[in-house]
Parts: sequence; structure tokens; C-alpha cells
Amino acid sequence: MPESNAPSPENGQPIVTPAAPGKSDDVLARLDTLAGRFESFLKTVAPGTLKSTGTGADGADAASTSLASRLTPRMLACLFLAGVLVAGLAIVSPQQLPVAGYKLCLVVLAGLLGYWLDRWLFPYARPDGYLAREWRAHGRDYPDSEADYAVVPGYETVFAAALLRRALVVLGAMLGLGLGL
Repeated sequence: MPESNAPSPENGQPIVTPAAPGKSDDVLARLDTLAGRFESFLKTVAPGTLKSTGTGADGADAASTSLASRLTPRMLACLFLAGVLVAGLAIVSPQQLPVAGYKLCLVVLAGLLGYWLDRWLFPYARPDGYLAREWRAHGRDYPDSEADYAVVPGYETVFAAALLRRALVVLGAMLGLGLGL
């Protein structure tokens, strides 16, 4: 016998029922639809940035790959783990979600600040200045025996030091902001 004060369509309140075990296909279909919409948005905003993998009438690639298929397994595992941790935080202590978001924003801003500090402090010793070729000027069509982005011969140690210097400046900014607040 149903209770008289239970939500029903007659009183205008929606009926909320827990998801059935077979509803995960619905969620996956929705996620795929959202990923497709995001891809089409990217195509309109920045055309030519997405690679095509389908075959067209002329035998060339015409359709684009899905966003999920381009994620590497390592990054997909990290994304899944982050989602599980956020869901766990939401279940255990939902009032901490804004605090976690605030801290995440601070860490990202500190990373950007550290990057720009390095660029401002060392304008003539940027790590990409030691590469043999401009890294944006070519694709990744190197043979297996050659590095993706070759360093000028004789500057390998200086290149490594510039990379470590930038990493330490960014780390210092992130630690300083994270420990200071």
C-alpha cells in the first residue's frame, strides 16, 4: 500500500528511483554522445586539429576517432582513478568537495606562476632553445633510430640542466603556495 505523502507525478514532484543494474549502458551511451558533441564543437572552433581515421569514398581518412579511443591506457587509468577518488570524497565527506576544488585551483595557478617565473627569470635559457630544430615546425615523422626532438650536439647537459631548473622553479612555486595557505 503506497504512502499518501510519497512523491508522485500527480503532485508535480519527480519520482527518483535508484539506477537499475542494466542502466550502465545508458550512462555509457550518454558519455559517448557528450564526447561526440565535444568533438564536433572542437571541429567548429579549431578546424584541422582532430585527426581523421575513417575511410572516405576516395580511400582517404574521413571520419574522426572518438575522444575515448585517443586516450592512452595510462591516462585513462588516471582519469578513472581520479573519478573514483572524487566519488569517494563525495560519499564520505561531501562538504569537502569545494575545499578540494579550491586546493586544486591553487596548485594549478602555482604551477602556471612557476612556469612564468622561470620564463621571466631566464629569458635566454629556455629549454626549447637548445633543440636542433624548431619543435613546432614539424610533425612526429622521425625514424625509430632518431629522437623525437633532437638536442644540438654538445648541449645535452645544458638542455638537461634547463629542464631541471624549470621543474625546480615550478616545484618551488607549487610548494610555496601550497604550504603558505
